[in-house]
Amino acid sequence: MTGSARVSVVDLSAASSDSREIAAATHIGPVRKENQDAFAATPLGGGGGVGLVLADGMGGLPGGGEAAKAATAAALDVLAAGPAEEATAAEAVAAANRAVAALQAELGGQPGTTLTVAAVHRTGAFIGHAGDSRAYLVRAGEASVLTSDHSWVGEQVRAGALEPGSERRHSRRNVITMAVMGGEIEPQLLSVPLLARDVLMLCSDGFWEPLTDEQIAALLDTPGPLTAVVRRSAEAALDAGGMDNVTLLALRVSS
Repeated sequence: MTGSARVSVVDLSAASSDSREIAAATHIGPVRKENQDAFAATPLGGGGGVGLVLADGMGGLPGGGEAAKAATAAALDVLAAGPAEEATAAEAVAAANRAVAALQAELGGQPGTTLTVAAVHRTGAFIGHAGDSRAYLVRAGEASVLTSDHSWVGEQVRAGALEPGSERRHSRRNVITMAVMGGEIEPQLLSVPLLARDVLMLCSDGFWEPLTDEQIAALLDTPGPLTAVVRRSAEAALDAGGMDNVTLLALRVSS
């Protein structure tokens, strides 16, 4: 495994009121001086569901790590008070955006972060998203990207001007076109049904960029404790040449 620090793994299954496993793994990566990723999970306020949050502070801008933490905390508060509805996911992103605006007033500059949230209920999830972190659904050995990358390269791929896969290698892949930065924002909102043995996974670009979707599917669609699965997955991203902070937060639906 690349890097001097060990992958940090957290079992968050206690946030779920049923038998679903939830676990996260994170690593600073081989070159960064700070891990600017943040994540959390909480029982939903409406009962019977769980809220997931993942943020990746924007590198190169002062306060990126603080923005990720502030956005995560604000989104978590909304999820902890709300039911599993699209409106809850939307308000979680809006609250995170307000928190980053307040941070800008405190720190100055333009701190910002990506943000992906999920309000997971018994049969599915509502997702809110801004930036180039991702939500994946892993089902029956295949990984599907649920969210759109809010980046210059992502927009060019969707427009047909660049080949799919350019998101992983293009020199402008880190140019973000929408993020949680305190200004006007129109996050992506979507819903997805969840079946037995599905894995819903939120991750920073440091995780998905060095791996193919086929590799991500193979890593996450494996038996055993989810804590071990996410650890191996983070290590695989680092061993594949990942240079950024690497973080993934996964929920596995019980069989």
